[in-house]
Amino acid sequence: MDIEIRGYEDKDYMELCGMVNSLYSEDTEGQPMNTSKLAATMNEYKKNPEKIRIVILEKNNAIIGYSIFVYLWSNEYGGNILIVDELYIKEKVRNEGIGSYFIKWLEESEEFVAIQLETTPSNKRVFNYYIRLGFKVVENAHLIKIRH
Repeated sequence: MDIEIRGYEDKDYMELCGMVNSLYSEDTEGQPMNTSKLAATMNEYKKNPEKIRIVILEKNNAIIGYSIFVYLWSNEYGGNILIVDELYIKEKVRNEGIGSYFIKWLEESEEFVAIQLETTPSNKRVFNYYIRLGFKVVENAHLIKIRH
């Protein structure tokens, strides 16, 4: 596949902002996005590159997507879990196997004991896609308490 996955560079910022906005406008069920949240993510990325990574997906030298992933140590699983916080592929190149290619790239290039990702309940197409890629629903409930 003619896809390049590379680290985020400052020159990608405006394109990244557009893709983040597209992701959150397409999938409105989750938490709302705003510029201060993205700015906080970029700040954390620059301060702690060992904790958070942002990668850009390109095809024929054109940006077609991005992913943000985070490393979290898990005592239960005995190693780092790679949390795919966001994975976005532009609509015009969806259904070309790019998501599968990206997951395979992660499996071959990153060190972890498990990959964790999420999708909103109504996004059955993406949920079923992840199941076909080998992801499983875990028995534990995912709970979160948001501090305001």
